[in-house]
Amino acid sequence: MKKISNYLFPLVLVLSATVPVYANGATCIANSAVISSDCSDLTIDAAVSTAINSGVTVSGVTQMAVSVSASNAALNNSGLIDSLNASTIGLYNLGSNNVFINGVSGAINGSWAGFYNNAGSSLSLTNSGSIAATNTVDNGKDNAGIVNFQGQFNILSNGKGGSISGLYYGVENLGTINVLNNYGTMTGTLNPGDPVSSSGIFNGLNSVIGTIANYQTGVISSSTGSGIANYGQISVINNSGVIAGAYGIINSGGVIGAINNFGSITSGASGVGIYNVGNSTITTLTNAGTISGPDTATGIFNDPHSTITTLVNTGSIVLGNNGYGIINNGNMDTLTNAGSIITGSTSSAADTIGISNQGSINTLINAGSITVGNGDPIYTSAGIVNFNASSISTLINTGSIISGDGGYGIYNVATGTIGTLTNMGSITSGIGGYGIYNESAGIITSLTNAQGGNGNTPATTALTYGGALPTNYSIFLTSQTHYGQLVGSGLSGATTFSIAAGSYATLNHIYSGVLQGFSASNLNNAVGSRVTGASNGYTYVLTQIDPASGIWNLDVLSAPVNLIDTQQSLVNTASALQNIYTLQNSVLANSFSYDCNEFGANGVCISVGGRNTAVSAANGLNNASGLLIAAYRPHQNYRIGAYVDQNLSVNNTGSTVNLGNNTPLIGLFGAWNQRLDGTGTEVKISAAYGQKSATISRQVVNASEPGTGSSQLNSQGAQVTAKYGFGVVENVIVAPYVGIRYTQNNMGGYTEGTSATVTAPLTYSALNTNATTALAGLGASYKFVAQAGVFGSAGVETDTNTANGTYSATGLSGLTPINFNANPVKTRPTAMLGAYYDVAKNQRLGITGIYRQEPFQAVSTTTVMATYTIGM
Repeated sequence: MKKISNYLFPLVLVLSATVPVYANGATCIANSAVISSDCSDLTIDAAVSTAINSGVTVSGVTQMAVSVSASNAALNNSGLIDSLNASTIGLYNLGSNNVFINGVSGAINGSWAGFYNNAGSSLSLTNSGSIAATNTVDNGKDNAGIVNFQGQFNILSNGKGGSISGLYYGVENLGTINVLNNYGTMTGTLNPGDPVSSSGIFNGLNSVIGTIANYQTGVISSSTGSGIANYGQISVINNSGVIAGAYGIINSGGVIGAINNFGSITSGASGVGIYNVGNSTITTLTNAGTISGPDTATGIFNDPHSTITTLVNTGSIVLGNNGYGIINNGNMDTLTNAGSIITGSTSSAADTIGISNQGSINTLINAGSITVGNGDPIYTSAGIVNFNASSISTLINTGSIISGDGGYGIYNVATGTIGTLTNMGSITSGIGGYGIYNESAGIITSLTNAQGGNGNTPATTALTYGGALPTNYSIFLTSQTHYGQLVGSGLSGATTFSIAAGSYATLNHIYSGVLQGFSASNLNNAVGSRVTGASNGYTYVLTQIDPASGIWNLDVLSAPVNLIDTQQSLVNTASALQNIYTLQNSVLANSFSYDCNEFGANGVCISVGGRNTAVSAANGLNNASGLLIAAYRPHQNYRIGAYVDQNLSVNNTGSTVNLGNNTPLIGLFGAWNQRLDGTGTEVKISAAYGQKSATISRQVVNASEPGTGSSQLNSQGAQVTAKYGFGVVENVIVAPYVGIRYTQNNMGGYTEGTSATVTAPLTYSALNTNATTALAGLGASYKFVAQAGVFGSAGVETDTNTANGTYSATGLSGLTPINFNANPVKTRPTAMLGAYYDVAKNQRLGITGIYRQEPFQAVSTTTVMATYTIGM
């Protein structure tokens, strides 16, 4: 690095209202809008808008070709500013609030700085041409395309096609840059032996950059140094383009808030893509792009005493042989790989590691893939290595970790410590390797494993394990044919066996080959060839069936209530309740059509009959009921009445929900008609209320319990319809109708009873639904003989306002409410068809069929009703 004195000498050259005169060249003073002739040196000392036109050359023969001491000035260059002196600056700024634009054809060159800002603040610089330090020999100066010395840029932007370059740096910041945007190229070229001394962007000690944004067309690079080097503070680096160098990004003793890579970060041999070194901090590092390097390179390196708080890889990290995907020698709170990490190859043995820890990681999660090449006794090849005296508190694998021949999926070295290791994915190795290897002094406190298949496939599906056994080993049972299997070899020590919480256990089912290569001495709780134990609510027996190969089978005797199974049983119950609610709502809505319209001399009508309503449910749900309808007509233009609909039976084979028959549906109606023959206007209003006792018995799903409870299901509503009958031809009446209906069905909350088979009874909240529905359709009747006729209607119903409710329960942590009708059918068809026969005066036999599409998807009802009516 240069001495600070190198930055101070321009201070003696402050140009303001005094214009220096040089013997070897003319000096131009900018005091108008346009400079139209060539100058050797240009001094801008007034707050004017100054343009250097295309084709005009300013050739500096002293130390600055263009010197700006004014503030609030603007300079637009589309020509050439070129300093000819051996130690010169192309454009030198002392002023503040200035706007500089270097156009597509513009060039600003200085032998050791193209653009130098000496303490000027609130600047804006946009480059679409080239800004360069042209010196090709190290002269102890800055040698940077742009130098910001203790000044401040609001924005520094390098446009598409723009170039900023220097022998050391493209951009050297020794002050503050709020926003640095790059669409073009920023490069440093010298190889001084120190990778931070040559970089596309350099942020010095105590210097600040707010945001660096490198866009898709942008390239920030140094072939021999680093793309970006930071000694100070950078809030955010967003990369969608290319950052390249022997090192991609170096944070040396600095602080970076966030690095977000969506593009490409590359390094050279023995280099590092992102290097955090020397008590540095990166708060968040996210790679959604590519970090790559050749043989012997490293993707991400966190040095001792440095910290990366959160590291997330959803992209790819790819290195060659003897390469390392991620090295942590410092501190990390959370490291998550949800993308891919690939190091080494299967064509040759090499020292290749996916994630290497020689420091401290609180939580390491692999939800993606880690793939490494071959290893041998000389080389270490491993997906994850935890070295001596290093620690990983929690390691979770839900993805895949694959090592080549002679390698390890996870390697815990000597005095390394892994607290909790959970494998819900796959950890595999090639020939002569291990899925997990724990050296004799290594500590793995707890291992939970779901990797495996069934009793016939442990050789190809099980997790292989070598070395010192974990303190505790838990098997995870996913199903009867997929459960954890552990195949050991070269084992030492003993472990305590258990079944992991949340397992799907089938009682009195033999899980074959859960352990292989284990002797009784490797199991703390073994008595002879058996382990009888209880853990996490399970009781079990583990039995050794082959001492020679150390194969053990597992038999689960009892299991706790399972959350997922219980949730599924609630889903099944909700589906059964949908059918029950459909039945009750259909009975309620159909009852609004009940009427009695055969009156005798006393104005009284009595009707008796029966009804059957069937729901298109898999279990053949249907309901038979007896009817009693009565009406009184005090005047020929109106009638009032009441009805009782009493359940006789409910056919609900294998039902989860059973309804009682003790309470009938009771309704009232009133109608006004313009004429007795059915022509003209008729308005009818109906209201009804019903109550049914309900017993709900949950289905058993795997390890769920058969809970049972009781409640009341109340149905109520009202309907108003209006129709107008037209006598179109003799004995034929056509009547369009409209109406509105309100219905609600409410089931109170309840609690299941406790029994020998129900140890965790659930408590349910009330389940309430309601709907306001608009009705429209067309009815018709035809009296084909004096004593008989037919009638029918077709229409649509549209819900204008609904509340579909949720089915929810408590009593087991983690249960979630179920939307009772997530996809309601809001507009539905209805149809009715009937016939009657007058057996005598004021005595009528009738039959009616009603079809309704219901609010639940693919659910409909059909109702058949027969009545015998007498007028008195």
